[in-house]
Amino acid sequence: MASLHQDVPSPGFSEGFVGLVDALSAIRELSDIDLDKVSQQQLLQAALEILVRHQDLENCSLFLLQNDRLVCAAGTDAAAQLGPSGRPVGTGLDRSVTFVVGEGVMGLAARSGELQYCRDCRHDEYFRLLPEERRAEQEGSLMSVPVKIGDRVLGVLNVSHSSVDFFEPWHGHFLSLFANCLGRFYHTHRLLHDLDSMVRERASELEQALIESEDLRHRYQRLSTTDELTGLHNRRYFFAEGESMLARSSRYRLPVSLLLLDVDYFKRINDRWGHSVGDRVLRVIAGVLREEVRSGDLVARLGGEEFVMLLPNTGPVGADLMAKRIQERIGHSDLGGEMKEVALTVSIGMTTLSESGFGDDGPAADLNHLYRQADIAMYRCKREGRNRRMFYTPGMEDDSGTRD
Repeated sequence: MASLHQDVPSPGFSEGFVGLVDALSAIRELSDIDLDKVSQQQLLQAALEILVRHQDLENCSLFLLQNDRLVCAAGTDAAAQLGPSGRPVGTGLDRSVTFVVGEGVMGLAARSGELQYCRDCRHDEYFRLLPEERRAEQEGSLMSVPVKIGDRVLGVLNVSHSSVDFFEPWHGHFLSLFANCLGRFYHTHRLLHDLDSMVRERASELEQALIESEDLRHRYQRLSTTDELTGLHNRRYFFAEGESMLARSSRYRLPVSLLLLDVDYFKRINDRWGHSVGDRVLRVIAGVLREEVRSGDLVARLGGEEFVMLLPNTGPVGADLMAKRIQERIGHSDLGGEMKEVALTVSIGMTTLSESGFGDDGPAADLNHLYRQADIAMYRCKREGRNRRMFYTPGMEDDSGTRD
C-alpha cells in the first residue's frame, strides 16, 4: 500500500484523455445538483452514485471527519465489503462505523491529505489484522482519496474493486479531481444551509421577540389603565372612560350618579398593623365593589384609600341603594388574622346629574363637576362621624373636614 505519487506511474496520452473525458462527465453531472434542494446526505449519496455510473467501480463509500474520527456518511449498496479502514464492516454499508485518523488505509489518507492506493488488500499489512474467516472478503484493491477544501481535510472517498491491482494511473487523477470538486460542493452546501439555519434561527428569535414585545406592550397597556394592587381600573382610565359614558348619557338624556368611597381610619390601620394589612383591606374593598358593580357601571381606585363608581342611567334612589349594599357588605367583611374582630367602614359621598343637568362645556367638565360634588359630600360624612353616606347639597362647599 502506498500513496499515488509513489507507486502509480504517469498516465499515457490515451489513458489520460479517456480519464479526462470520464472525469468531465462525472463532474458535469455532479455540478448539476441543485444544492438548495438536497440535504447533505442526498448530496453525498448522489455523488457516489454518479461516480459508480461513470466508472467500472464496484463499491464506494464516503467518510467525513468529525472530532478526529472518520464517520461513515454515504455509500453504494454493496459498499465497504473490502473494509477500507482495515477492519471488517460487514457485507453492507454500516453507517455506525467510525475510525480514528491514521487507522487503516482510509485513516492514512485523512492524516496525510494524500491519496492512498492499496493494490492487494488481502496481503496488505493493514488488512492482516482481520479474522481469518473474513480474509476472503478483503480480496481486491482499494483507493482512499482525501476530500478537501484548500488544505483542510473534510473526509475520505473510498473506491474498491474485487480485482487485485485493478486501478490504472488515470483512476488516481480522476478520483483526486472528483474528490476536490465534491469537497467544494460539500463545503458550499454547508455554508448555504448553515446560513439558512441561521436565518431561520434569527427569524424565530425575532418572532419570539415580537411576541414578547407585544405581550409587554399589552402588559404596560394594562398597567397604564389598571391599578396593580386591586386589579380595578385606575384614575387615568376612569376619567377617560367616564367622559365617554357621560357623553352617551347626555346624548340620550339619561341620569348618571357618582359614588366616591373613602376607607375610614385607614391611616391608623397602616400605622398599627402595617402596609401589608392595609393592602389587604384595599383588596377586600375592591372585591366587594367588583361583585356589586352592574354591567355598564364603571368602578376604579383613584389612589390611596379612595374608590369611585360611575353609575349610568341611575338616579338618587338607585345610587343610595347601591351605596347601602356596599357599606353593609364591607362592614361584614372577614379581614382575617389580627383584624378578625375589626369592623371595617367606609364613608361615601354621592351626587347625581339629572337628565336636564348636563352643562354646555362638555362631558369632561360634567365629570369633574360630579367628582367635586361627591368629594365635598364625602368630606361631610367624615366630619359627621364617618361610616355614612350622603348626597351632595348646595352649601356643603364651605364645610371642611378630614379624610381619615
